[in-house]
Amino acid sequence: MQAELRKLLTSQPFTPFTVVMSDGTHVTIKHPETALLTKHWLDVTTDGGETTEHLHLLHVTRIQRQGQAA
Repeated sequence: MQAELRKLLTSQPFTPFTVVMSDGTHVTIKHPETALLTKHWLDVTTDGGETTEHLHLLHVTRIQRQGQAA
C-alpha cells in the first residue's frame, strides 16, 4: 500500500484521490503537499489546515482515484 500511495503522491500531473479506511471513513487528498507518507502512517491535512488525519496504513482498504465509482 505504501508504494502505491507514494506513486500517487508523486505522479505528474497530480490527480486527487480518496483513501478508504477499514472503519468506513474516507479522506480525500486534493494536493500532494497536504499529505505526509511514512513507513506505517499517512498524515493528511484537511479543512484548509484546520485538521490533520493520522491514518495507519494497515487500515487502508482501498484507494479511489478521481472519477471511480464508490
